[in-house]
Amino acid sequence: MDERLQEVEIKLMDLEMVIEQLNQVIIQHESAIDSLTRQVDLYKQQIENATSVVAPQSEETPPPHY
Repeated sequence: MDERLQEVEIKLMDLEMVIEQLNQVIIQHESAIDSLTRQVDLYKQQIENATSVVAPQSEETPPPHY
């Protein structure tokens, strides 16, 4: 009985270690996702600013060869 209890305790320790490792991976992924989300938001803002500077097609003057 004592050996079985030790085996269970060892397996529990291993599982706790794996859970901690997985938790660290999740924390890293969360950080990466936050960073990428900020980048996408910045790119969206840059695109919105760039399109506000460009005149619509109907207001563009045709090139001289037309």
